[in-house]
Amino acid sequence: MPPGDETKPRPVAGRVTKVSAKELGLRGSAKAKLLANPNYFGTIKETPFPAVEQLAFSTTFERLNCVGLNPTIDQLEAVVRINQTGGYGGALCSAGSREYVRFFVSYDDGATWTDAGMDSFAVHDSAGARPLDFAVNVVAPLQHRWCLFARPALVRAILSWNTAPTAGDPDYTPVWGNVVTVSVAPRTSKLVPWGEFLESTKIKLPEAVLAQVDPTAPVTLKAAETLSVAELAQTYAGTDVEPHRFLAPTILDHIGVETSRAGIGVAPVAPNPPVGPVQPGVAAALSAKVGQLGGVPPMPMQSPLFDIPELKQIDLSAVIATLMKTDGDKSYEELGCIGYDPTEDALVGVLTVKKPNGYSGGPCTAGSTEYVAFWVDWGGGWSYVGTAGVVVHDETIPDGGLRFAVYLPLGSTAHRRDCVEGPVEPRVRAILSWSTPPPAGNPDWVPTWGNREETTIQLPVGALSPLRPVFDFVSGVSVCDVDQSDGRTTSGDNPFGGVVTISGFIPDAPDVGAPQMRYRVRVRPSGTSSWTTLSDPFWVSGTRWIGTTFPESYSQLQTADADGFFPYLVDRNLAGAGYRTVYGDVLYPWQTIALGAGLWEIEVVAKDAGGTVYPAQILQCSDGTIRTTVTIRLDETAPSVALAITEVEHADGTVNPTGPCKKFKIGDKLRGTYDVSDAHLSQIWFELEPASSALGALPTFSGPTAFPAITTTANGTWELDTSIMAACGYVLTLWATDRTITPGGPWRDRDLFGFSLEA
Repeated sequence: MPPGDETKPRPVAGRVTKVSAKELGLRGSAKAKLLANPNYFGTIKETPFPAVEQLAFSTTFERLNCVGLNPTIDQLEAVVRINQTGGYGGALCSAGSREYVRFFVSYDDGATWTDAGMDSFAVHDSAGARPLDFAVNVVAPLQHRWCLFARPALVRAILSWNTAPTAGDPDYTPVWGNVVTVSVAPRTSKLVPWGEFLESTKIKLPEAVLAQVDPTAPVTLKAAETLSVAELAQTYAGTDVEPHRFLAPTILDHIGVETSRAGIGVAPVAPNPPVGPVQPGVAAALSAKVGQLGGVPPMPMQSPLFDIPELKQIDLSAVIATLMKTDGDKSYEELGCIGYDPTEDALVGVLTVKKPNGYSGGPCTAGSTEYVAFWVDWGGGWSYVGTAGVVVHDETIPDGGLRFAVYLPLGSTAHRRDCVEGPVEPRVRAILSWSTPPPAGNPDWVPTWGNREETTIQLPVGALSPLRPVFDFVSGVSVCDVDQSDGRTTSGDNPFGGVVTISGFIPDAPDVGAPQMRYRVRVRPSGTSSWTTLSDPFWVSGTRWIGTTFPESYSQLQTADADGFFPYLVDRNLAGAGYRTVYGDVLYPWQTIALGAGLWEIEVVAKDAGGTVYPAQILQCSDGTIRTTVTIRLDETAPSVALAITEVEHADGTVNPTGPCKKFKIGDKLRGTYDVSDAHLSQIWFELEPASSALGALPTFSGPTAFPAITTTANGTWELDTSIMAACGYVLTLWATDRTITPGGPWRDRDLFGFSLEA
């Protein structure tokens, strides 16, 4: 696998790299070729299918550029660059294709990996500036350690065009796409179980005391504190952290240099503050202030804040002089790339923290803040969107630095238009600044420490009517990818089951604090007239940044009113001063397990505070069909599986009938039958345990084993050659899965029997 490096190509409007005719042709026919031969491009290591073309890790069309963690909300972010105007499966009014990114997390330096989930976005052929930068994210189940024992984790992200990376496979090889592995710093925990506390600190308590302590009960640690000037001076004595770095916030406050904090947390600003004269940055403002004062003020005599022993050896006049000359310093942190998440309508930035010190204290302190302010140019100049931030600390820095991410909802629905009108591709600018947030009204501001990035993004197509709900996904599948004649997905012929997640949003819903919009979800068996309102309470989770210093995760119980309407919680952009999201834009988790099989129709409507009801938007799909309600097929039944052993052929060629729980000789060939059925059969396979003794031996099937070669039944005979196996007791299991989309994966069942081998 290629190394997980991250490059940072600069966007150049209108520039498109050349593509060979051969690769473009292979890409156009890739879906059909892979359906006939999954190893057509030679990306599968162990398979009976021969490679026809050797092609892997191609980044001609798309490239995963940056990966980072927003530790406050455990959200992994990745920015994907689209390089070409064509080669993506069709124009804006077509289905196009998808870019998939699967994330993995490791806490043991890559020895083992945990699958953290996958996200994707649609991509199309379209004219315009290139490259385009998109973003994806997942909320990951990260480990949170005590601050004294904090250490980085590894994150791996795998980009794959039009083919989802295999779940649980951190070594997956994409044909088109790449792999990026970075180090991140999960947030620390303020609640430490007593058992972990005692083990970490090596404190020995008397047995009588231990017997009275619940080891799972949490120890609450004190809130992180901001280090004083004296503590900072002591902390950085003997390090390469310059005095003008750790003293900058205090100096600026002391001599009265204005550092705008508009747009941060509790400080609301106007949606589009006026863009005034260019402000070169803090350094120039500091120089002007010093000029007004007639020189550098003698700080130790003027303020007891600086009259401390730790600063006696520091020439503060020289510190201020250096600070006045510092502009755009990227030696401590750097904004690597920015992108747009079309699924969540949000802007994302990924930055690198490069040094082990210089961030105002370690993980047990308050640390400092990296601010990223965003502006968008819709065609009439830069408009301020808002400012996001992430807390950073002094800590061990692996090779390549620590990658952090910021996230800020955009609220772009008013700017979208129909696909026939062409793409909406605004420019985005972001400014990173350590400790001092960029002023909201100045997109040309220069930070003391930090830098600026620009890119072009592309909005989703489809003009939207205000307040009419958009019902766009069902269990993670676009409603346009569900065939309305039979209720199955168009790509994999999948039904739905278990918990069907109904997702969508209400464009231009009022801001938080205004009278709330509400929505209702109803269902009915297809072809009937009577609706059932889905009104059972349910929990949602999300992220909010309203009246707090930084974003926070939250959970809320959704309860319907007497008419079955739930409150709509999402506010993508609270006038540049915050936001509230719901993970997955979940409107309702429909429990379907008791309903069995059949076609069901789903309806979503909204209601404003005055009682006006708004029907769902009419969604135009690329195949010419439309969606207002959505019909899906339910399947709540696991496959039926039958496995039998019927005969054994010995080394001398004799064949005898047999059955389960028998002893056989190494070298015998075991044979039997299998019979599997399901309305939506997906695949069958054998497991032979213990695998360490089986040494790779597995039975062979007499017939096909996977959809579409099998659809509802798979039956025939099997044979197991035991020649390479060790003497041991074994269990042979036949597994079967169907194609039903459920939160826990497809329905599955098995049948098995045991036997033993002796020499």
